[in-house]
Amino acid sequence: MPADQSLPSRARLWPPVLGRAVVALAFGATTVFWGQPTTAGAAWLMAPYLVLLLAGEVWLVRSERPAPERASTLFGLIPYAAAAVVGIVIAVAPSDAMVGGAGAAALALVGISDVVRGVLSRRAPAGGASPLARDLLIGGVVNLGAGILLPFFAAAGPHALLGVAGGAAIITGVLLAIAGLSLRHDSAGEARVA
Repeated sequence: MPADQSLPSRARLWPPVLGRAVVALAFGATTVFWGQPTTAGAAWLMAPYLVLLLAGEVWLVRSERPAPERASTLFGLIPYAAAAVVGIVIAVAPSDAMVGGAGAAALALVGISDVVRGVLSRRAPAGGASPLARDLLIGGVVNLGAGILLPFFAAAGPHALLGVAGGAAIITGVLLAIAGLSLRHDSAGEARVA
């Protein structure tokens, strides 16, 4: 049975998925090993993380090669772009309240984007669900949860804020690393069959 040509090839999907996993794991590891972060340091760490998440999302959406009318393209790029802008605002005006509040909004935007894309990908017609649907959904819930929790830790300082954001990054990074490696393994099978 030939593969549906409208679906993205696993060979095109695994590099951006692994790229995003590396970004999340690098951010998460930095938050774990940075013992005494300052508020400005937390802001300057979160800003590039959010910008790199946007870059990873652009790479993933381009790898999926969706039709321009697909709603998942909008739900993928617009919230991530807004989160990257929020990240830059956090870096320009660092404070615990800004990292907690604006960081929460950015993580919530990323989470909502992934949840919506995961749901839309699962509802694809006639078994055409994306191989990333479940991973997007789970990662989205994790980031949304971190976004909801982050403001409650603003008074606890930058270490706590980075702990919440970094914890979510580690969870999603591990999830995406497993997904990326699985896609890579499956794409080797696609190449042998084709």
